[in-house]
Amino acid sequence: MVYRWRSRQAAYTVWGAQREPMAEEIKQHLFDHHQDNLSHEDPGVSWECPYCDRSEISYDEEETIQHFKDHLFEHEDQFIESGVHVADDIDRAGNILVKAPQGSPGIKNARIHFLAPGDIIILVTTDPAARLRLLREELGSWPALTVVLTTKDNPAEDIAGLDVSNVPIEIVKLSKQLSLSKLGNTISQVLDEHGRSEGRITVEFDILSEIIDKFGEKPAFKFLQILTNQFKTVGAIAYYPLDPDPHSQSTLSLLNDSFDLVIRATETNFIADKDNR
Repeated sequence: MVYRWRSRQAAYTVWGAQREPMAEEIKQHLFDHHQDNLSHEDPGVSWECPYCDRSEISYDEEETIQHFKDHLFEHEDQFIESGVHVADDIDRAGNILVKAPQGSPGIKNARIHFLAPGDIIILVTTDPAARLRLLREELGSWPALTVVLTTKDNPAEDIAGLDVSNVPIEIVKLSKQLSLSKLGNTISQVLDEHGRSEGRITVEFDILSEIIDKFGEKPAFKFLQILTNQFKTVGAIAYYPLDPDPHSQSTLSLLNDSFDLVIRATETNFIADKDNR
C-alpha cells in the first residue's frame, strides 16, 4: 500500500508506504507554506488558520508550532490517496530521476517500489549481485524475466553465491571501453527482443553518474535524450538512481529537464516539488 498527497498551494507531492512519516513530511511543508500566519508577539506566540477561524496563542513556542502543524494537517488528511504508485503520475510509462545518496535507505526504498510491479526487469548496473540479491530478498517472487547489462568482470562468478539456477535471467556482459552509441544499440536490441512481450517492463539505469563522469555532460545528455525516448516508446517505467552531491547545480538542472518526473527518495517517503524541476 502506497499513499499519495498533493499540495493545493504548490507543485509538491509526497508518496509514502506509512502514513505517520508521510504525515510529518506534509506537516512541515504546510508549516513552511503558511509561516506568515504565525506571529511572535510579546508575551507569546500565536497562529491563525488560513482555512478556518481557528487560532491559538501560547507562551510555549515549540508546542504552539506543533499544534499549528497538526491543525493544518487536519485540513489535508482527507486528500491523501491510497493504493497508488509513483509511476501513476507519468501514466505508468516514462523516465524518473531518483535523487538520494548512493547506497542510502532512500535508494533501496526506491528500488523496491519501482521493481515490485515489474514483469520484465532490465538492470543496467555495475553491481549485478547486489541488484539480484535485492530482487530475491525483497520481492515476493522473481519476475518473469530479468535482463542484466553490466561491465562487471565475470558477472556469472559475481552472482555465484545466489541460487538462481531455476530463475529466468539473461546476463549481457558489456565492455568497459563501450562507447555510448554501442551501449545504446545494445539496450535497443534488448528492447527489440522483449519490448513487445506481455507484462510491465521496468528498467533500472544505475550508471548515470558514471556516464556523465566518463563521457562529459554534452554527450551524456544527448545519449540520455535518445535513451529516455526508447524506454517511453515501449511503455517502460525507467528510473535512474543518482547521488546529487558529486554533481554541479548546472548539471542537476539540465538533468531535471531531461525526465518526466524527478523525486527525492528517503527511507520512508518520495518527494517531488518545484525545486526538482
